[in-house]
Amino acid sequence: MNPNRALLKSAHSITVLTCIVLTVAVTSNAQTASPDISGFWELRSWSRNIPKAALTPAAANADRQAQAEKEFHAIRWCNHVGLPFMMDDGAPIDVRQSKNEIAIASQSNSPVRHIYMDGRQHPSIDTFDPTTLGNSIGRWSGDTLVVDTIGFNAAGLNAIPGGGVRNENSHLIEQYKLSAEGRKLQVTFTWIDDQMFAKPHTYAFMYEKLPSSTTAREWLCDPMDGARARFLIDPPQPPK
Repeated sequence: MNPNRALLKSAHSITVLTCIVLTVAVTSNAQTASPDISGFWELRSWSRNIPKAALTPAAANADRQAQAEKEFHAIRWCNHVGLPFMMDDGAPIDVRQSKNEIAIASQSNSPVRHIYMDGRQHPSIDTFDPTTLGNSIGRWSGDTLVVDTIGFNAAGLNAIPGGGVRNENSHLIEQYKLSAEGRKLQVTFTWIDDQMFAKPHTYAFMYEKLPSSTTAREWLCDPMDGARARFLIDPPQPPK
């Protein structure tokens, strides 16, 4: 065989092999890339599927008046609302995703929620101070984001849609999944607490994505605002 022809054939074979390797790598990366759920997401009037929770007898007989007074106190004094309220406070939520963390901000009086994606485990409950948001760690299962949260307290607005309340025993598992070519985001919430629920309580929200031009609005809550306090405390009066 002509040496030049052999060299050309060898070079051609290497080029073809390189193209195949690059194609496989690009395809593999495309298949393994996680969906990006970043953006502003809003609930509509039809966006909530909330079954009634199966409560334990003790939870079903809880003092509802005391719970109402607790929630009023949290609103009146601008306490951090926490989960689950921050996920449905009447305004869009802002989700920002990076490789190692997903942050969720609401426009209500709540810190930013941090979901750690770097493979860490929950901290020891013996050393972690419980909060209204708890400690959240996440992982991708195919195209679904699975978030596990423990380390809650009972402060803020802790009523759970469908029945029950967030407390120190609460364990929340969420599943986030995009649909409609990324225009919708379904979040399924499952609360586990054998002192509160006879069985795990699951409900779902369907968020719609807002335009990329959407910006956050800050909710300023001033506990020393006298006019706001009077509005909340004084009973509304009918026409005279």
